[in-house]
Order: sequence, then C-alpha cells, then structure tokens
Amino acid sequence: MNLRRMFLAAIAVLLCLSRPAFPQVNGIEVADGATASVFGGKSPMVKVTDAEGKELASIPIEKYPGRFIYSKSTNTLYVVRDEKKEGAFTSKKVGTFVSAVNLSANRVDKEIKVPTGSAVELLVSNDGRQLFYYAASDGLNVGADYFRVEDLKPPFEPSVTVIDTASNEVTATYQWFESFRAVVPKSRFFAGELVAASDEGHLVVASKVSNWFDRPPRGQRLEVFSGQSPHPTVEFDPGGKVVGAMFSKDEKLLFVALEGDKKADGSLVVADLEKGTTVTHALADHPTSFFRLGTTQEPWLLGNKEMRSLSQAGEPGDRRIPLNKPHKGEEGEAGDASAFLDGFPGETISLGDDHAAIQINNKNGGSRHKVALIDLKKLQVDAIIPTMSTGEIAGIRAGRWVAAFGLSMATGGTIVFIPNRIRNESLAARPDGRFLFVLDLEGHEVTAVDVQTATVVKRIAVNKSVTKLQISSDGKHLICFGKQTQQINLESNNLEN
Repeated sequence: MNLRRMFLAAIAVLLCLSRPAFPQVNGIEVADGATASVFGGKSPMVKVTDAEGKELASIPIEKYPGRFIYSKSTNTLYVVRDEKKEGAFTSKKVGTFVSAVNLSANRVDKEIKVPTGSAVELLVSNDGRQLFYYAASDGLNVGADYFRVEDLKPPFEPSVTVIDTASNEVTATYQWFESFRAVVPKSRFFAGELVAASDEGHLVVASKVSNWFDRPPRGQRLEVFSGQSPHPTVEFDPGGKVVGAMFSKDEKLLFVALEGDKKADGSLVVADLEKGTTVTHALADHPTSFFRLGTTQEPWLLGNKEMRSLSQAGEPGDRRIPLNKPHKGEEGEAGDASAFLDGFPGETISLGDDHAAIQINNKNGGSRHKVALIDLKKLQVDAIIPTMSTGEIAGIRAGRWVAAFGLSMATGGTIVFIPNRIRNESLAARPDGRFLFVLDLEGHEVTAVDVQTATVVKRIAVNKSVTKLQISSDGKHLICFGKQTQQINLESNNLEN
C-alpha cells in the first residue's frame, strides 16, 4: 500500500505542477549571445551553446558543482563546488573551491580555495572585475539560513572572500561579523545578505539578528567594505528592514530604501561613504526597490502607491507617478491619471528614452498576469496590458487545485499539497523600446506588446522549462533561458528553434 501511495503521489505531483514549483535559470548569457549551463552528475561539465542552441563547447569540471556566476570582463564562469570524502554509505564535505572556467579558452584556469559554508552567496561587481563570495555555517545545520550567534566563530564565522577576476587571486577577506558581534546578545540568530557591489569595489552587506520565532529579524546593520581592509569603512543601523540599495553614479553615496510598518510609511537613507554620515528622508509610501530608467539612467524609487524621482544626491524629487489610487482617508492626489496598477509593483525595466514597464503582482508577490506601461514624461500610467485572459487564469488555477485534491485522496491524506503561488514573470524589451516581451510562467508563453499602440501583437509558445528572458548582446534576438534554450527574432517576433 505504501508503494502504491508513493506511486500515485508522484503522478499527482507531476500533474499538479504545470511548471516547476521552484523555477531556476539553468543557463546564463555569456559573451556573443551564447549561453553557459552547469551540469552535475557523474560527468559534471559546463556546456556553452550559441543563440540557435548549437553546442560550442563542453568543458569538464570537478564533482559537486553548485552556484555559479559570470564575469563579463574576463569571460569567465565561476562555479562553486564542494570537495567531499566518500564513505561506504555517506559523504563528508571537506572543502570548498571556486572553479574559474575560462570560456574563451574552454578550460578551467584555476581552483580557488574559499571558506566552506552551508549558506553561500555570490555577487559580481557591475564591471565584472571583482567576485564576492560569502559563506557562513554553524557547522551543524547544513542548509540553514539563520545561525546561533554563539556558534559563529572560526572556522564558521561569516566572511566575504574577494577575488580579482583578472588574476583569479584572492585579494581580501572581509570579516563580516567581527564588528557586529559586540552588539549582539547571545541566544540570538544571525543571517547575512550581500546587498550591492559597485565598480569601484564597494560592497554592501546586511547583517540581521532575531529571536528564534522573531521573523522578520528584529535588528539589522549595514556594513560597507572596500579595498583590502578586513574591517568595514562605513557601518550603520539603517533603522528598519532594507528593501533596496543603490549607489550614486559617482559611487560616493549609498541610497537605502527601508520598509515601513502598519503605523508608519517607509524612509530613504542616504549614506555618505567618504564622510561616514547618513541622512534620513521620510516617505509617504512603502518603498520596494530602486531603478535607473531611460538613456539618462535617472534614479527612481518604486513604492506601492507611487514611483518618485531622486536627485543625484539621493533627495526625493518632485516628479511623482501615481501607481494606485489613494485609499479613502489617505493623502495624495491621483491627478488626471486614468489607469492604475490595482496591485503591487514588481519587476521594472526601461522602454527606450521616456517609457518604462512594471510587472503587476498580488500582495503576496504572486503574478496578476498584467503589465503596466509608464510614461516618464507625462508622469502617468499609460495602459494596463493583460497577458492572460480571466478564463485562462481561472482554468489553470482550477486544474492545479483539482490535482492537489487528487494527491490528497490518492495518498489517503498522507500528503497534502497546496498549489504554490504564481511567481513573477520575466520582462525584456527591444533596445529601441518599441516592443515589450513578457514571459508568462503559467501559460508558458511570451507575450509581445507594441508599446506605441499599447496592444498585444503576438503570443509565442515556449518550452515549459523557460524561466527568464534576456536580450542578446547583438540586440537581434530575445533569449529564452531554460533546460531547452530558445530564441525569438526581434524583427519578426517569431520563435527560432
């Protein structure tokens, strides 16, 4: 009976998941519009394919590959891998390396020894010249995100290893937790996050502490590292939960957006990285993220109610675009705008010089299958474009719930599956901003939108494994990343397998 239940459960899960529950991008765009993918198994390797899916190279790598990231300055793929000691029935992790895979010469240039950790993050500076590797572990809870403060001591103390991508040499180690330890009481739990990196080598990290049942964390500190010093050059308590961070163009300032709570709206903190001082601006909204839009790369702060321009000094500007109507009793004017998100803003991208697009989400982050077109000159939402009909959405969701009910019945209630919320889609735009492309992860289609007429001109079926869209480096194709990478011709809007 148990085997029968397991078999039926497996079938029901496959029926239930019309797309992966946890979609992952299996490939990453590299030089000349090619795609690099990492494969494990008995013969781990990095495969490189061109925009048409033709294999260009197959580069063997060592066992147990994990996370990977790409440096455009050296055309190198960096793959984190563990070294394990195999036993009769178990394997033990005995070290961690970063493999520098040279995609120009199709070889592994170097195995870079880095600290071992159960929590690992990678970040590359915008120019690709520096790689930041973060590792933390309590030595016991493999895969944990939060660690007991008293267990965070060498060799398991959180740190960041800085690697120069030109030489593949370790140039610095940032002692992330050292200055934070003195102000954190014992019996608390710690979590870390790489927030942002600049071309000038500034790295921003966030340290969070909480009680076991205190999520989100009660305390948080931002630390800014640069150069070879192991100690932060600037550190401060932002005063709230960080939801976004961005450097000024000259990289002398750091803009930090803080989430508000039920009693107060969010705030904007501007940190001077040279003077080590901060200035806080109160906001009449709950911010969500920063963006640079248009050819001038003007900074904008995106919020739930509005998007607002920022000066180069990080001060909130006078240019506001209402995204949602103010609720009754709230301050704010909608102006002459006739279209609103009626939802929460998600991914945002530029459309040419003076337009932008915003993915519309539910409160919990699930997709509403709609995208908004924004006019940055008229300061308004121009149009709301549905990427799926109401009937299509209802049909897909009903099918998922029926399959979930079938899973519960097949296993006699042993397994109860609740369909996961619909995650965000991916957006991309033609370089001239004329067409917007929206990947729908539920319907496995790419919707092509004519920005000038605000109309859907085509819906293109793509492979179910596709989870991300990206314009090729030559600007002629839209790359659809997945286990089976596909491309769309941006002139004809036709799929080319």
